[in-house]
Amino acid sequence: MPSTPGRALCTRSARRTWCGCRSGDRRPVSVVAIEDRVVLECFYGPLWTPADRAAVVRRAHSHGATGYVYGPAADGRTGADWREPYGDDAGHLAELLALTRELGMTATWRVSPGAPLCRDRAISLADRDELALLLDRVTAMTRLGFDRVIVAFDDIDAQLDPVTRAMYGADPHPMAAAQAVVINAIHDGLANLGTELLVCPTHYWGVESSRYRLRLGELLHPELIACWTGPTVVSPTVSAAQARTVAEQLQRRVWLWDNYPVNDWDGTDLAFSSATTPRRLPLAPLRGRDPRLADVLVGYGANAALQAHAGLPGLCTAMEWACDPQGYDPDRAFVQALEETGQVDALEALAGLAGPSVLTDDPGRLAVACWAALRSPDPAELVALHNLLDQSAAAIEALSGPIASELRPWADALRIVLPAASAAARVLTATRAGRLAANADITMVRDAIRSWPRLSIAGGALFALADHTLGTAGAGTPTWPDG
Repeated sequence: MPSTPGRALCTRSARRTWCGCRSGDRRPVSVVAIEDRVVLECFYGPLWTPADRAAVVRRAHSHGATGYVYGPAADGRTGADWREPYGDDAGHLAELLALTRELGMTATWRVSPGAPLCRDRAISLADRDELALLLDRVTAMTRLGFDRVIVAFDDIDAQLDPVTRAMYGADPHPMAAAQAVVINAIHDGLANLGTELLVCPTHYWGVESSRYRLRLGELLHPELIACWTGPTVVSPTVSAAQARTVAEQLQRRVWLWDNYPVNDWDGTDLAFSSATTPRRLPLAPLRGRDPRLADVLVGYGANAALQAHAGLPGLCTAMEWACDPQGYDPDRAFVQALEETGQVDALEALAGLAGPSVLTDDPGRLAVACWAALRSPDPAELVALHNLLDQSAAAIEALSGPIASELRPWADALRIVLPAASAAARVLTATRAGRLAANADITMVRDAIRSWPRLSIAGGALFALADHTLGTAGAGTPTWPDG
């Protein structure tokens, strides 16, 4: 067991490398780049189609991605059904492996034997037959063509089955001890095949130490790399100092599992469900990542959004950051990634409507205009809001292709909200001028409030506008001829 890893364990020297490349734009970068830059398909949500997955792989590769991790919760073999081997239904994996080989990318399989979606099907950590079966499964995946494996004990509670509790109950941390035995055995089995293993601990976030983290760090094989998501599960900022602290606690190198642009954490349903509908769209660039992380991290993975195509702009900016942390310009990278979609106006409009992103305090243009119209008596603010609402409605109608299919819940919601917001602005204009508002506008606002979508739209500003407008107009407004 190493004493303290410190800088010797988690720093690297700067080197000149080729990365951060779009097609026809390979550029040398004279700073430390994170060499292992991968896309994570490891979210709770509907399973992507092979075509969607291939589109993500190719686009991310053009922005410098060096690998891909397959481990969606909707594929039961990566979770509760880990005991079941793939059979004739492994065609999508063969397609993925062929594509990553073609592009010179690594392919990683993620498995969560703790079964977070169905805990009664979790591995019994003390059962040697269960351990042998898990080793057989991960070995089969390497023979299928995967270059690396991540064993994750994420998103589970601290309960142990009676046999495991009896076997490890005397340890300073029974769960850490039991997991370490399993992980070390998998490491040894894969090492004989020349396959690398990464581990995602149960305590995979945060900078504060824990008895679990310290004990696991003591017991794991020193070569094992640990995944970490930053100071929180979805981290607005991550610093090099924080990563060094966690590396020292775990006594090993750290691999940043960045939960951006993934958006499964804020759904309309309960957490940890593959049937969830995200309330937000991550239509913003990656921000808040300390460029000095390149001196600490051994690897970087960006967890993709549930919407394969709409999530690409944010995902591609994450790859750009990992290629050139010092020279990364988030706004420039995002504009370039948006342009690649061919739907800049529509996605820019949605960026201001479907957030805000967890990585920024910017509420978006429409929310700013809405609050300004509410707070200021200047009629020009309401005119500006009207114009922006019209522009947003037109942009949403221009959505096309796979992105339009992915964003249908937002487009349908906005077809209710935007006209109602325009009606609210007309009502507010009339009442401020001392006129009776059109009854049709008041009815439209009232009906919209009754069926207001559960999605996050303009940070709640449009709902505030509608609600305030009804109160201003008054419930007893008499019928009045429209116009």
